[in-house]
Amino acid sequence: MDSYDYTNALNKILPSIATQKVEKGGFMVLRPDSGDQVEVVLMALRAADKVFGSDVNKKGYKIIRGCSVIQGDAVTIESMKKILHAAKEAGYSAKNIAFGMGGGLLQKLNRDTMSFATKLCHITYADGSRRDIMKSPKTETGKISLPGEFVVKRNEHGRVVVYDHGKVIEWDDFNTIRERAAKEWSCLPRSYDNISPELREKISKCIKEIKSKLEE
Repeated sequence: MDSYDYTNALNKILPSIATQKVEKGGFMVLRPDSGDQVEVVLMALRAADKVFGSDVNKKGYKIIRGCSVIQGDAVTIESMKKILHAAKEAGYSAKNIAFGMGGGLLQKLNRDTMSFATKLCHITYADGSRRDIMKSPKTETGKISLPGEFVVKRNEHGRVVVYDHGKVIEWDDFNTIRERAAKEWSCLPRSYDNISPELREKISKCIKEIKSKLEE
C-alpha cells in the first residue's frame, strides 16, 4: 500500500483490509510515501497500531499484529538511525520496520539524479476493461506521475520504438544502446514541453477523481 492519506487509510482502508485479509492469515505492509521520513513512519505505525492492535515484547516495546511498515524513500544510514530512534521513543519495536535500499546507500546516484522514475501508468484487467493510473503525493508534489499509455516520440510526425512488450530474443549490448541514445538525443529539440494540453487535462481529471473518492 503506497499511502499518502493516513486519515483516509485509518478510517476506511485499513479496517477493511484487516477484516478481509488479515483474519484469513494475510499480512499487510504499509509503505509511506514521500515526506519527512520520521513523521510518515510514525504515522504509519500509529495508524496500524490503532487498527490491528499490538502486543508488548519482553523488552517493553510494541509489535503490531499482522502489519508492519517499510520505508524506501531517501533511505540513508543517518535516516535509518533517526527513524529507529523515533520508533523506540514512541514505544515500538524495530521489528515493525523494514527499509528499502536504493542509491542513497550506494553511490548517491538514484532516480532523483535525473528526476526520473518508472511508474505504473495504465492497466488492462483480465475482463478487458482499461484504466489510467497515476499518483499525486500530498507531501511531495514534485513526484506526481503521469496517467495513460506512453510511446517514445522523436517529433510530431513519427516515433522511435526500441522495445515493445513481449519476449526479448536477444538484448543489445551496452555500446549499441549508448550509440543509439547519442544519435536520438542529437535529433531532439533543445527544449520541449513533454506534457501536452490533452495530457494536462487528463492529469487534472485524474486528480479530481482521486479527491472525490477520498471524500466519499
